[in-house]
Amino acid sequence: MSEPPDIHPVAVIGGGVAGIAAAVGLVSRGIPPILLESRPYLGGRVRSFVHERTGDEIDNGQHLLMGCYHGTFRLLETIGTRNLIRLQPTLSVEFRDADGRRSLLHAPNAVPSPLDVLIGMLRLQTLSLRERAALVRIGLALMVRTPRAEETVQEYLVRHGQSTNTQQRIWDPIAIATLNTPTRDASALLFANVMRLAFLGRGDDSHLAFPRAGLSRLLEPANAYVAAHGGSIRLGTTVTSITEHVEGSQTRYEIGVKDGPPIVARTIIAALPERALRPLLPAGSPPVSRLPADGAMGYAPIVSLYLWYDRPLTNLPEFAALIGTNVQWMFNRRRIDGSQNDMFPGLLSCTISAAFEESATAIELIVATADRELRGAFPEMAGARLMESQVIKEKQATFAATPAAQRAREGTSMHHGGFVLAGDWTTTDLPATIEGAVRSGWRAAMAIQS
Repeated sequence: MSEPPDIHPVAVIGGGVAGIAAAVGLVSRGIPPILLESRPYLGGRVRSFVHERTGDEIDNGQHLLMGCYHGTFRLLETIGTRNLIRLQPTLSVEFRDADGRRSLLHAPNAVPSPLDVLIGMLRLQTLSLRERAALVRIGLALMVRTPRAEETVQEYLVRHGQSTNTQQRIWDPIAIATLNTPTRDASALLFANVMRLAFLGRGDDSHLAFPRAGLSRLLEPANAYVAAHGGSIRLGTTVTSITEHVEGSQTRYEIGVKDGPPIVARTIIAALPERALRPLLPAGSPPVSRLPADGAMGYAPIVSLYLWYDRPLTNLPEFAALIGTNVQWMFNRRRIDGSQNDMFPGLLSCTISAAFEESATAIELIVATADRELRGAFPEMAGARLMESQVIKEKQATFAATPAAQRAREGTSMHHGGFVLAGDWTTTDLPATIEGAVRSGWRAAMAIQS
């Protein structure tokens, strides 16, 4: 039986990655949703914009994908933008010390996964033979045992014989980038899940993937896709309240919106951060009881930098992990996306995850420190002049992936009657990643009865 014209079968609240995945998943099943997003664009934090002074399209923050992001690639394939992602032919990561010393983790093509990753790690000359042997030990542990629930990444690594040197050179760059939480605080359970997914999988799961266009261009076609399949998306629509009404065996939800009449739906997929969702719900309502306890999930910042130089930096690698510096990762944007700008030939983007100190630091100091560290790590930059910069501070970029936060997530119910939760903070078994958000959206869409 079709719904009355003024009642929508499903309303998706939030047009970030999880909301987009949910809406696309619904229309793929023949269920037409209405998606409500307060911003004038889709994607949430995953977006790009044109930098006014240089004219370059830059992202709100650098996102690195991996071959194991199967849900993400499925979404992009569905809306027609999978071609904008370039996947490495094999896993290859360059490391640079603060003084310019170089090492390379390169997984051989001729060896099947996951042995190729292990061989690549065992070839790292910056590790001693004993340290390389310990990598085998932790690899076996990841395959057969689950970390303790309250264990931190640092505790887990020490328990499995990983030296301070190995932690600084291998595990810290990976763990901090993926969990956005210092290893002394981060959940070993989430770390192990990431390692298994990325490095103990098959095929090209461990290969890194790079967007060849601004992040907004990856997701914008979702609007047309949803509309073409019977759904609708309303941008610039701020939700102010969600009220549940029970009528016998039927439930409907009245969604209050700013500057407009309420929207009524039989089912809601709430694809908002829990801190944004909580104020929309009446105290004591059943959906509130399914959320983590108020304050149970802390948040962690990310600082992203864009630095423009007066000459092409084609002699720098496409990207590199930096060791012993504040800047953790460098991405050579001109080499990655093939863009050109005669006025600003060189463009590097840098990320600082778990940037608790940097998020409170003056922008001028962040830029000066990053420029100095890059010149030390990359002697190839000698003579290049810094022309322009942009610093983006996301003070609540992701939830802090601590054991306490993971415990709070595990108590969260995805589904209550006609109210379904989605978002990277829900029970995805992953940290706050694009893949976690996409998986939550797909799962929410599958929970809806047609």
